[in-house]
Amino acid sequence: MVQSAKGQKKKPNNLFGFFFNYQITIILLVLLITLVRQSFLTNNFPFVLYDKQQIINQNISINQTLDEKNKQLSVELKAESEANLEILESIARYKFGLLKKGERYYQISQSR
Repeated sequence: MVQSAKGQKKKPNNLFGFFFNYQITIILLVLLITLVRQSFLTNNFPFVLYDKQQIINQNISINQTLDEKNKQLSVELKAESEANLEILESIARYKFGLLKKGERYYQISQSR
């Protein structure tokens, strides 16, 4: 039996044959090494998490103090606005004779 040259598979030489057979494995290893190097050496992996957590804790404490300050300021504003409303109400009653619901107005005139 005679086989033609076209029907046979061409084998690469030994050096490139290894890379040809394991090309996906080699690509994945290079990718893994690159990611590990970037995470640990370039990005300083475990320590950057601690730094970010400290920043988050600082922001939480700042937000809590700002919330307390906002509550205090809103109480002060409410107290001032109630006082201003009382002054406004007394001016409206005196100048314009306005009444609240359920109140009666009596006008007393002096006779001469």
